[in-house]
Amino acid sequence: MYSSMIIPALLAGASALPAVHQIATRDNSTCFPWGSATLDKSNAAPSVPRSDWWCGQDTMYGFLGFSYPLEGGCGDDGYSGINSDFAAMKRDFGATLVRIYLPECYTTTIWKNVLKAAINNNMGVIMQVAWPLNGDPDSSWKGTQASILSVLGSGTYADIAPYVIHSIEFGTEPIGDGDDGDNFINDLISFRSKVKPYKIPVGISEDWDRPGTMSGTNDVGLGPTGKQILANSDVVHAHIMPYYHNNLKEAQAWGYISSQVAWYKKNINLPTLISETQWAWAANDGHAGGDGDVGIPQYTNYWKTYDNNCEFFKTNNIGWFLHTWSGEGAFDMVGDNGQYVIPNWRPQRC
Repeated sequence: MYSSMIIPALLAGASALPAVHQIATRDNSTCFPWGSATLDKSNAAPSVPRSDWWCGQDTMYGFLGFSYPLEGGCGDDGYSGINSDFAAMKRDFGATLVRIYLPECYTTTIWKNVLKAAINNNMGVIMQVAWPLNGDPDSSWKGTQASILSVLGSGTYADIAPYVIHSIEFGTEPIGDGDDGDNFINDLISFRSKVKPYKIPVGISEDWDRPGTMSGTNDVGLGPTGKQILANSDVVHAHIMPYYHNNLKEAQAWGYISSQVAWYKKNINLPTLISETQWAWAANDGHAGGDGDVGIPQYTNYWKTYDNNCEFFKTNNIGWFLHTWSGEGAFDMVGDNGQYVIPNWRPQRC
């Protein structure tokens, strides 16, 4: 695999979100998730429309939270562990959102646990329909899709779910991995139409630095697939991954990141966030990259460079997720010993 945020007022009957050209302050806001708005632990929906509940795209910049792998299956990814992790993300790092990554429980069990933990910690979540990488049948994505639609349509969390779910990713690098073959665009269109009644934005999580497909020749403009994806998305969740591109060392990473942000700003007219970006604190089994330039100093500098450029992300109105919390080896913030790889660090709030 290779290698902002959302929700201003939604157009009536549509989940597409306009691009935003002005940046707002988060201070003293009453919206969710930055402001004083609080999810009801009785699972009752707020008394305001969803469009008034979520903070606007113009406040979605800088550090947002973590990618959170759920690759343990239904039996391993229980509520207690998820709730504890969400609480730690918020307490220790100031995370307000959690991006679910590679859910490998294909029933509503996982989403009920995620929603319960998010409500308990007053955090938003990004859900994901993913094609499995663990050897399960490729068709397992249909179970994930069905389980998300089931949770939205009925049951304990149906009323409150749109106020907890920030957006939904239909695939993580589905174009780069060739997921779903020639059916992908049609299946994206179908899923987006099914989610539309809940006014939850849908997009894909993908690396657009793919000349000839997502981007144009020599990365100029959009490629043919990129044009189709953009036309059928409400949001863009971008993979900006210097670790996997051009044999870059960590010291060269920021130049690539900033140039990619400029590309997205020029070519994408939808709310955009960076859903995947990473570096490794050791040789990462199965995830070689960074031209071998890995280690705790490089990992620390990579993330602190993101943080030190908070004003850059604010100016460009793009937020970012740290990939990952745990479960992806040397990409993880939680080390093998259970301690944070970067101790005593809390990303600033721009």
